[in-house]
Amino acid sequence: MTPAKVERPLDPQLAVLIRVKNEISALPEFWRRLSSQTILSRTEVIFLDSGSTDGTLDFLLGLPVCVYEISPSDFQFGRSCNQLISVSQAQILVLLSGHVLLEQHDALERLFEKLVEHEHAAAYMRQVPNTLWGASAYEKAFLAKRFAPEKSKAIELHEPLGFSNSASGLTRAAWQRNPFPEIGASEDFIWAKRHLSLGGKLFYLPSVTVMHSHRESPDAVFQRVRLNVRARKKTGSYLEASYYFSGILLSLILKGTAFREAWQYAEAHARAYLPQGS
Repeated sequence: MTPAKVERPLDPQLAVLIRVKNEISALPEFWRRLSSQTILSRTEVIFLDSGSTDGTLDFLLGLPVCVYEISPSDFQFGRSCNQLISVSQAQILVLLSGHVLLEQHDALERLFEKLVEHEHAAAYMRQVPNTLWGASAYEKAFLAKRFAPEKSKAIELHEPLGFSNSASGLTRAAWQRNPFPEIGASEDFIWAKRHLSLGGKLFYLPSVTVMHSHRESPDAVFQRVRLNVRARKKTGSYLEASYYFSGILLSLILKGTAFREAWQYAEAHARAYLPQGS
């Protein structure tokens, strides 16, 4: 990992850590919202670029942030989280995707305030469809189920559920006790599962929201879900695939999705759960 630029406040209380590759279309709005956060003056912002070719790196070098580089071949989801944390200084850590959009000016401060209550703590924000860039019917249904609205400001959990490094936070003590597994996918889910088994606290903050969607095609859904299924060492089964197919198909149709589109997304998701070689 090579430093391209290092600029941070003295004695930061919060570290915001962002993995990017070819995110130039999203970064201006991402930065506009991040730079307006109420806690920014106490925050170090660190980007890790893994071989962008679209001007992302040039954009980042013009910001008052830290920028590190790795080659595309060196990138791995879990390892990149550990690399970012290892070059940060703050005791409270936030992981964001480079294309999520914070919806509240005090989103990071509210996350920070929850995490400082416990030594070994983690929390994640509610993800909602991106109304600026769009979302597929599949994504809208998935986000509504995985990140349901709640009246409580913080809900303590005993399962990983929606913990995602697209928009999450943790204490340095929690990471030191339990670094992210250096695997190709689902590092966040697997980390959270072990975090809970070690007695750590996990919270869902439904009132702190980020817009996050990709307008994924059915094929992209299949590739992503299959990657995560394999990372979790699931063997897959026809029964499990049938369960997901029927559930997703019904959910999308009930939400008004055209039958053909609903079928394509349900089939793509379910196919990722078939036994390998099927």
